Amino acid sequence: MPVDIIRTINRVGKWSVNRAIGKRRPLIAVFSLTHYCNYYCPMCPFGDADKEGQLNITRKNDLTTDQWKQIFEKVSKYCVWCIVEGGEPTSRPDFMELIKHLYSLKMPITLITNCSLLHKIDLDELKQYIQFITCSIDSVFEEPYCKVRGVSPQMYHKVMENLQLLNKHNVPHYFNSVITKWNTDEFISGRYFERARELGVPSVSLTFVEDRSDVQYRLIPERETILQVCKSVLEHIKSGKSPQIMIPPQYFEQIIEHGRGVFDECGVWKSIFVNGNGTVMVPCWKYTDPANSYSLLEKSVAEIWDAPQWEIAKTCHDCEVLGCVWYSSQPVTTFAQNYMRGLSKMISQKKPEITEAITN
Repeated sequence: MPVDIIRTINRVGKWSVNRAIGKRRPLIAVFSLTHYCNYYCPMCPFGDADKEGQLNITRKNDLTTDQWKQIFEKVSKYCVWCIVEGGEPTSRPDFMELIKHLYSLKMPITLITNCSLLHKIDLDELKQYIQFITCSIDSVFEEPYCKVRGVSPQMYHKVMENLQLLNKHNVPHYFNSVITKWNTDEFISGRYFERARELGVPSVSLTFVEDRSDVQYRLIPERETILQVCKSVLEHIKSGKSPQIMIPPQYFEQIIEHGRGVFDECGVWKSIFVNGNGTVMVPCWKYTDPANSYSLLEKSVAEIWDAPQWEIAKTCHDCEVLGCVWYSSQPVTTFAQNYMRGLSKMISQKKPEITEAITN
C-alpha cells in the first residue's frame, strides 16, 4: 500500500476520533500563497484594479519561503489533502520550491491557477509533484471570458495555448467555472460542454457566483436565468456525456427548489484556509474583524480550531449558492460517490495507480 494512502488513513482516523469527542479539526488545507494576482476578476478580492498597490501589499505581507514551509509542516499533521492557490500562486518566484516541500511532506496537492503563466513553468517537473491542476476557466469563449476575468483577448488566447500545453505534457487537470450574469448563455445552450470536450477536459466543476458584501455591484444572474442554467446542467449530467460534472446534482436541484443550497450547519471548519500573510480568519473570510484573525506562525492548529468564533458557523447561512461552502456542509453520502467518480475519470488516463487507490 502506498505510503500516502497509509498517511491518509491515519489522518482520517484522527479526524474521526476528534469528531467523536466533539472537537473540530481541519481535514483539507488551502494555502493562499500570495496576495498578488495578474487578473481583474470582479467577484474576487484579488481582482483589485490597483496592481501596483497590490504588489506593495504582496512585498510587505506575503510570507517568506521558510515561513510557508513552517506552516506546511504544522498543517500536514492534520490534513489529508492540500490546495495551493492565490492570488495567482504561479507568480511566486519560489513556487516550485514550495510545491516540492509540500510533496516531501506527502501532502497530495491540487493547484488552482488561472493558467496564464503555465508556459513559464516546467510542466514535466510540476506533474511529478501534484495530483492535478484546477484551471479557473469561467468561460470557454473569448468575449465572456475577457469580461468575467477583466483581461485582454491576448490573455485569453495565451490561456487557451497553455491548456493545450497541459494536454501535450499529460498534466491531469479540470476546469472550475464560476457562473455569473456574463457567461450564462454557454451553459444554457450547452456550448460550454461542447467546447470543454474539444479542449480535452474530462471533468468540470461549476458553481454560481456568491455576491460580495464589500461592493455595490451584483454578478449573480437573475432567478429565471439561474433556473435555466440549473436545468441545462442537470440535463447534461443525465446524458452521461463528457465532461463529468464534479459537483453533485443535488446542488442544482436545491437551487431550483429552494433558491439556494440547503444545509444544516456550515462546514467551513473542515478546511484550514491560510492567507498569504499566514493568518486564518475564524470562521471564514466574511468575518474580518481583527479579533477573528489568528496567525498560524504564532498559534497551533489546535489552538485556532478551539477558538470560540467557530460557533458562528453553526447558525450562519449567509452563503446561498457558493458551491464550496455547500459542498463542505453536506453529509459524506451526498457527494462522495459523485466526486470520486469524476475525480477517478479525470486522472485515470494519467495516473492509474491513484485511480485504483481512490475507488477501492
